[in-house]
Amino acid sequence: MSMLHAYHSKIPYRLVNGKPYITVSAKGISNGLSDTFNDGADFGPDTLLNATAPNQYGPPYTQTVGIQEAMNYSATSPLFASDPGHLFYPIRLLAGNFEFSTPVTYGIGNHSPSDVFTIDVSGSGIQTTVISYTGTGNAITIHPSIGEVALRDFTINNPNTTANTMIYWDTTVTYNQLVVKGINNGQPTSSYLMYFNNVFDAIIKDVVTPTFYGIYINGTSNLPGFLYMHNQIWGGGTQTEIGQFVLADISGLYQKLVVSNPVSVLKLSNFDGGNAGITFNAPVDTVLIENGALGGNPSLIVNANVNYIKIMSCIVSGVLIGSTNTSQSYTVGVLSIDGLYNSYIHDTFSNASNVNISAYDFRNIPSGTYTSMPTQSTTNGTTAGTVSMDAVEFRAEYKKYVITFSGYENDTTTNQVINFPIPFSSYAVITGNNTGLTVSTTTTGITITSPNSTTTFSGIVIVEGY
Repeated sequence: MSMLHAYHSKIPYRLVNGKPYITVSAKGISNGLSDTFNDGADFGPDTLLNATAPNQYGPPYTQTVGIQEAMNYSATSPLFASDPGHLFYPIRLLAGNFEFSTPVTYGIGNHSPSDVFTIDVSGSGIQTTVISYTGTGNAITIHPSIGEVALRDFTINNPNTTANTMIYWDTTVTYNQLVVKGINNGQPTSSYLMYFNNVFDAIIKDVVTPTFYGIYINGTSNLPGFLYMHNQIWGGGTQTEIGQFVLADISGLYQKLVVSNPVSVLKLSNFDGGNAGITFNAPVDTVLIENGALGGNPSLIVNANVNYIKIMSCIVSGVLIGSTNTSQSYTVGVLSIDGLYNSYIHDTFSNASNVNISAYDFRNIPSGTYTSMPTQSTTNGTTAGTVSMDAVEFRAEYKKYVITFSGYENDTTTNQVINFPIPFSSYAVITGNNTGLTVSTTTTGITITSPNSTTTFSGIVIVEGY
């Protein structure tokens, strides 16, 4: 009788809280965990360490057979089957290091691909269960007809960096679901740590991905769904790549975020970008960025049109807006900022000449945050001195410029006209003037009546309106 049939005859599953699951041993009898063959407790290596015939039941000595046999058994012996579909036996990886070099596949057995399938693979904890893959390609591939996937509580490593991805799922099921929780990675792959495509509804929490391409998760183009990604706590130089979702709600990210396919609403909160920011390689309708630190210099790389960007209570390191695809022009419909501080305080606001911002809504940006902003300008006086304009608040329903005169001199008979960096919409009035100069305003700028003297003037003029 084969080892697989022997295990089946023993009914290799256990009960936890009344719910059955099957287990895979990292050590098995080959590493001294047990010297009893076919005890029916776990799938795992079949060879007793240093054993000789006739008692030797191996090789292989790696875990490939144990994990693959458990997946095969789970797929061919569903825990529950009815009209809604097949709930396969959950697989529990016990404590230990699961080392293998041959790829494994979670299939669907002899079931029809049109059926509904649910799988669950969990470890005993990210500190105790380690999957180490030394082969090439994808370490674990999930069948595209499987519609619900849950992965949790283990570490995945690629010691020699030869794998393409550690977990690969390119589903063809329409209303599919993905749950990934408590996954750790210490040794990177050559590409993505985890690759998920055509996902309708996804929850990803507590993931560590120092691989350069950490997670790729893409929704469905014809039926965009939802992505909730929280507490992806560390990533080094890693980037997370997303796209094709109605809502992508991301919190706790510490790495670069790349929008590779269109997204309707992107919310990024409670994050630390470290040396990274956000790259828009595909259009986004609405972006909300709040309570975080944007790095990257530039922090927002705009390589696609974005209708609305709202930044609230954030710290920025360096330039805010840039573009790496300067062969094309892009538009940001509205850029709204309420609370922004640049920790460098010596960079320009934007270095992207190919990005046009149609409308601004600025408030609570400390003076000097950038050396230049679209709502700031400095003009030399006719004879001497400078006139600096700063829209300390600039929003649709209210705008306020503080205009600073420093050693201003005009000893000609010609008035000086200086335009606002961005004009008012309908009305503008001067609400304060301590310069000693006669100054008038329109919605487009100010006119300084020439004093026709060598006297220098300093002070401020305040212009408010909308």
